[in-house]
Amino acid sequence: MRRTFFLISALAVVVLAFLSVRLMENRGQAQAAKPQATPPDFSGIWLGKGIQSLSPSDPMGKKPTGSEPDISYTPWGLQRLKAAKPATGPDQTFLNTNDLALKYADPDGYPRASIHPMRFKLVQNPDFIYFLYEYNQSYRPVAMNRPHSPDPDPTWFGEAVGKWEGDTLVIDAIGFNDRAWLDPIGHPRSESLHLVEHWRRVDHDTLVNTLTIDDPVAYTKPWNGQLTFKLDHSGDLHESIYTATDELRFKNDILNKQKENQSGK
Repeated sequence: MRRTFFLISALAVVVLAFLSVRLMENRGQAQAAKPQATPPDFSGIWLGKGIQSLSPSDPMGKKPTGSEPDISYTPWGLQRLKAAKPATGPDQTFLNTNDLALKYADPDGYPRASIHPMRFKLVQNPDFIYFLYEYNQSYRPVAMNRPHSPDPDPTWFGEAVGKWEGDTLVIDAIGFNDRAWLDPIGHPRSESLHLVEHWRRVDHDTLVNTLTIDDPVAYTKPWNGQLTFKLDHSGDLHESIYTATDELRFKNDILNKQKENQSGK
């Protein structure tokens, strides 16, 4: 009798274990079969304002003085800022600029590449989102749902990884070099720059990027900026490559016109 009881008990345990495993399998299959939320579609050609600052306190593109209420500079950052000679904006000095992107046709880098009077195209798939810039035919890949490399090499555009949080694309970028400005008016960046972006399509024709700039070498605390882009319907991107010889030719044309105007007085 006791042996029969033990056999029945053992059989009951086996049956319960089997049913538990099957229940877990069915639950896992149900979760796998559950449709995932489809991320919003950001694809298209976008255009922002050409001459603007990342700083909300100075959206008109004037050269910063180092006293913006929303930005606190380190000595290194302030020195870099004061040394900058932008070629655009109200305080421009085109002929004497030390902007490497204009003087030597160096890449704009990021986020400056988005602050441009020319367009960019967004192409997205589950694994990557690509920013294709019309100016200088450059591009920025954003790898989705993966971690950063252990120690990325410093580059113009940095290493960007992304994920979806509801209707917002969150991009985390590190691995920048210190040879580019954050914007056309001279905000500096260092190799310690950590950039976090939140992209939202607030309506069909409007894309907003809210950025957090965390660079302890250039700034004593993180600060925020915002860029707005409008959907462009004027056609696909065109080739627009800027070279050092183009810069020299353009500068010589300006100098020659100045000489002609002076001689004609």
